[in-house]
Amino acid sequence: MRARFTPPRTEDTVILQGTGSLKEGREYIVLEIFAPYDRSALFRIEFTESEKPALFDSRVFTVTSTVLPPTWRYANYETGSFTLCPESWSRPGFWESYYDHEPSALEVYESEKQKIITASQPTEAD
Repeated sequence: MRARFTPPRTEDTVILQGTGSLKEGREYIVLEIFAPYDRSALFRIEFTESEKPALFDSRVFTVTSTVLPPTWRYANYETGSFTLCPESWSRPGFWESYYDHEPSALEVYESEKQKIITASQPTEAD
């Protein structure tokens, strides 16, 4: 799945949170869709090579390819939130381990990210 950053004309700081690091008009590969309970969906995007991926409000993007990676799975949480991502990423503690730079989590992230990138390559149908 891919999406182009198209910032809306709004001053809503919740929608725009973190978007200063994104490039207007650039297409990004969506690594995860996270839908918090009672809020707008979020896209996990890797926006620069030197930064860890972050969650951005989906309303600042225009989806350019709706093809979902075959490795994504649905996982729901007791809070009513849910995610679409590789199963290993939805396990409790994964993201904490990743952001703490634990080698096994970093390895799992990179492996799954490569599968998503491969599945997100443009095709004739896109």
